[in-house]
Amino acid sequence: MSSNISITRICQHCGNEFTAKTTVTKFCGDDCAKRNYKLRRKTAKQQKMTEKIAESNRQTQLVREAQKMQLLEKEFLTVKEAAIILGCSDRAIHLMIISGRLPVINLGVRKTRILRTELQRLFELPERRVKPVEKVELEEEPLTKANCYTVEEITCSWGVTRDSVYSGEFGAITTTFRELRSYHFGRI
Repeated sequence: MSSNISITRICQHCGNEFTAKTTVTKFCGDDCAKRNYKLRRKTAKQQKMTEKIAESNRQTQLVREAQKMQLLEKEFLTVKEAAIILGCSDRAIHLMIISGRLPVINLGVRKTRILRTELQRLFELPERRVKPVEKVELEEEPLTKANCYTVEEITCSWGVTRDSVYSGEFGAITTTFRELRSYHFGRI
């Protein structure tokens, strides 16, 4: 039995407007229904793969943590093991050894051993002694013609224009005073 209902709907796949013959129609045609089905299957498959990858990463992290815990129990470490504990490269450990920041015991060719306590000592902050500095108050000289520059001296010395001196773009000027039609700027 067919119905004479005609409802204007929007296709959930392509977004085009169409006339539906039932109240539950979601797609404008069979092609859009099939494409939407394939898209749903693809996204479900991608989601499962993402979950598998996340689980694999968690398991890998657990194995790495177990390795680190085993290494922390050892008293003497190789360069590679020290790099795993610190989370850096072997080259970084060798650079610390060469610079003298990390003391090691060399038992022969490729037999460098590092005390675990020396790795922990890398993270200790050195004790710093800071002397308190006495506060000295500076007396300000009053501005006079003798201890100030004129505009002409500034433009000649630093090669700036008169406009930049007056507008304050010239950063070296600190204080200004005016005496009989000429500006004087405090020396720095």
